[in-house]
Amino acid sequence: MGCEAPICVNVRSAHVGTDRETVVLLHGSAGSSALWRHTKSALRPSYRFIAPDLIGYGTSAAWPQQTAFGLEAELRAIEPLLQCCADTFHLVGHSYGGVLALHMALADPGRVQSLTLIDPVFFAALKYAGDWISYLEFCRVRDEFVAALARGDRELAMRRFVGFWMGDDAWTRLSADARANMLKVADKIVLDWQASFAADPGRARLSALEVRTLLVCGSDSPRPMRALVDALHAIMPGSARTVVDGANHLLPLTHADVLTSAILSNLRAVAQRRLDDRS
Repeated sequence: MGCEAPICVNVRSAHVGTDRETVVLLHGSAGSSALWRHTKSALRPSYRFIAPDLIGYGTSAAWPQQTAFGLEAELRAIEPLLQCCADTFHLVGHSYGGVLALHMALADPGRVQSLTLIDPVFFAALKYAGDWISYLEFCRVRDEFVAALARGDRELAMRRFVGFWMGDDAWTRLSADARANMLKVADKIVLDWQASFAADPGRARLSALEVRTLLVCGSDSPRPMRALVDALHAIMPGSARTVVDGANHLLPLTHADVLTSAILSNLRAVAQRRLDDRS
């Protein structure tokens, strides 16, 4: 695949039909496009979709060491896919993919038909809301992760990272292959943390997206994450919000049916509003 960006992302799955609206699916840190397996099956009859492996994950190349990184790098890598396949599109993002989706939407709101953010790590929302307790809790998790990596203890870093998002014993419940794969991408997770904390477009700009936005979180997601989604919903009063009962941060995997139904409902609601506006 040709690309003018310094790094190209690989699209392990795409379903293209020229007469269909496009849905872009963005996974989170330490994940891959495989996260969207169920969602892609549900979208296939009515939509075309693009599900890239973000930089450093899945089959996409790693980011060069000692090279400055930010969300713009991810956007430059994805943009060629959108030029090929879509003038306008729907965005769905989970966790780090959620803050990337928001960044993409704010970069060109006119191209975005709808925005679904699932536990998005848009930490600036907590600053806008003045929830410094939750914000500093995320800072603590980040700092402990980075410090453990700096000491060379990759497994401790990943155990704490996974434990925060999925529960204290989650690391031991992963398969040996899953743990090995996550250890390999620990350095990219540091870059994801940095890029997510740097994302600060200003509160006022969010109003351009609020009526097109669905916010989703799990009832058992970490408390600071639930607070972040609540803050973002309050900052974007026209947005919709769905809480998935019994789900934690990995709800795209554990509650794929419920999440996919929410995504499809948002796509249909946006389409209906467009029809209403034309009538």
